[in-house]
Order: sequence, then C-alpha cells, then structure tokens
Amino acid sequence: MTREYSFVDLFSGAGGFTEGFLLAGKGARGFRLAGASDLHNGAGATHLNRFNKQLGIDYRFLVKDIRDDDFIESIVSNVQWSTGRDDVDVVVGGPPCQGFSLFGKRDEEDPRNNLFRYYLSVIETLRPKYFVMENVPGLAVMYGGTVVEKIYEEVAKIGPHKYSLTGPIYVRAEEFGVPQARERILFIGTRDDCPSVSGIMRPEQKSIVTTSQAIDDLSFLNSWESSSQYHSEYPAVGEYQKASRRGRLFHKYGIKNNAVELKNHEAAKHTPDVIARFAMIKPGSGFESIPRELWDRHLSSNKKWCVRMHPNKPSNTVVTLPDDFVHYSKPRIPTAREMARLQSFDDTFEFLGPRTTGGGGAGNKNRAKDLPQYTQIGNAVPPLLAKGIAETILNALDAQ
Repeated sequence: MTREYSFVDLFSGAGGFTEGFLLAGKGARGFRLAGASDLHNGAGATHLNRFNKQLGIDYRFLVKDIRDDDFIESIVSNVQWSTGRDDVDVVVGGPPCQGFSLFGKRDEEDPRNNLFRYYLSVIETLRPKYFVMENVPGLAVMYGGTVVEKIYEEVAKIGPHKYSLTGPIYVRAEEFGVPQARERILFIGTRDDCPSVSGIMRPEQKSIVTTSQAIDDLSFLNSWESSSQYHSEYPAVGEYQKASRRGRLFHKYGIKNNAVELKNHEAAKHTPDVIARFAMIKPGSGFESIPRELWDRHLSSNKKWCVRMHPNKPSNTVVTLPDDFVHYSKPRIPTAREMARLQSFDDTFEFLGPRTTGGGGAGNKNRAKDLPQYTQIGNAVPPLLAKGIAETILNALDAQ
C-alpha cells in the first residue's frame, strides 16, 4: 500500500514528535514532514541537522514565535513550498506547559497558558484531518479543570471545518518502549469528515525497558571524561541498546550506520565533594539515603531534589536539568547521550548547541537563548511515544 500523509510539527523543539511520526508505518505507508517550527534557533539547528542533513528530507524549518502576526502566513508558505498545497493531513505539537506543570511555580495568568489558542489558529488555517496537542498531566486538574474547558470551548469555535475533540487521554511513556516513567496527556482533534480517534493503541511489548537495559553500554565514563566512540569492553546488550546504536530511523530508511562515532557523550566535571556526595546516594533514592553523620560533616548541599537512578527500573521523568539525576553505577550526572537514550532518541540523533549553560534557574538568560542539549532533550516528546501516537492516527487516516 502506497499511502503517505503530510504533517507539520509545531513547538517542535529538537524533533521528538517528528522522529516518532517518521518512524510510524512501513514501506511507502507512513508520514512525510511538510514543515516544522519552534521559537529557538538552537532547536531549529538540531532539527535541520537531523531531518534535512542526515535524512535528506526537503522541508523548511520556521524559527518564529507563534504569536507573531505573520506566523500563519509563514508556516503556510513553507507547507506550500514542501507539498504544493496549503493544507496538511496532521498537525502535532505541545504548546509550552510551564504554567500548568506540577513542578515549580504555577501561574494561572502565565501567558504561555494561552499558546494553545494560537496553535488552534494554525489548525483553522491548515485544515488538518487530525491534530494532536501534548502536555503534562497537571493541565487536566489545574485551576479546577477550567483549562480543559477553555480548550474545548476554543476548539468548538474553529471554522468553517468543525472538529470534535477527544481528551485528555493519559499515556505513559514506558508502555511504548521508552525506558522512563513519564506520564503525559493528549488531546486529539478530528475534522468532522474523518473517523474519530478515541484512544491511543499500545504496542505489544514483552516487558518494560529498565534504565540499565537502556544505557549500560554507555556507562564507561567517569567524571571529567568524554568519548566520541563506544568502548570495546561495553558492548551493546539487548535489543534496545542495539537498536539505539543502529538507529531506528536509519534502519527504516535503509541508511547504513557503522555505529562507530558517538555524539553528545561528555561527563560533567564534578568536584571531589560532589563526587563523594553522589557516591553515597543509594540507587532509587535521594539525599535522604546519605548517612546523617556524613551529611552534616561534609556532604550537605543546598540543592532540594536529586535522585540516583535505579538500574532495574525505568528512569524517573527526564527533565531539563541534568543534576537532578545521578547515574546508578557512576558518581556523576548522566551525559546528554544517556539522557537522550532514556528519552528513546537514537544515538544517530545529534543534539547541537552547548552541552549546558550552567545553573541559575529561571534567571539564566543563556539557557533560554542558547537552548542547551539537556534542555532540548528534556523538553522533547519521546520518539517511541510519538510513534505510538502516529500509528493510531495513521490507522484512522487509512480508514477514510
């Protein structure tokens, strides 16, 4: 069967949704990237490097704020350049969720909470058969559920094509082969002339992928070390590690990969005190597992939260700050490559830009401007989760 459907990825970041949608399907049946957009140049650089330079996909990436007056005109122009049409089959995206997240400060008046309205304006113009919005679970319960009510109200206003909305649909990344306990919610919009989508199909899998099953072959680095190659004494064991090295999308596209060069694998330069502190944290636990006497004597820290990974469980939810995690077998934070593995990015997927821009929380302007590798990784939709979503939408498109 030769059926190829176009899609646009908004708020794309580095391209987790894009990667997953391109993984969906088989042979000539699947999705074709018609355009992508994000506010950050760093995301655009990584996205273009992956999908244009590595995979040879001919598309345009729009670096622009979706709130700009000419955003819709620009994205439509890019879609026309790619497809020769002014509409697409699917639009996907995750409007930033900082105002909704259960982590950190929550602000009902955060302007980012209303970005979904601009997202829906693009839907109205591109007239997709389906659209997907991804967000954190906190959105469904925050402010007494009024945010969900607002989303439904705004979707009902779309015209002239009308859309029905399904959601929030709760999904867990580990059920899709991602070695990470990451829960998200989805809203799926269906155009009134298309079959509706009521839920997401879970793929068949034998067992949950654990942290060690995902990254143990990368665990040869100590603090202050880096490597551009795999280590001969740490071979890939198990299907997840082998597929990550081979490259799932490379494999689908028939691109040969010798799995020699290793990108984004640089360990942090910890001080002796930090190394000692990390070494005393028990796997699966945080600072509370350090003996009180040692903590009071010389291992105390002002940091509020930190957990050491458990080798035999999926990782905690990957976030944008790497020092929230400690490697299960090494007294160091995970490398960007290890965090990417836990998000289900292949090793062939290179993240461009600075590895990190240091601390400072929300006051660190460099983090927002440069979009370091860890931020790109932590903000992404896990590709294997995105693939599961795409397979569901693909089946609905085929049913027309």
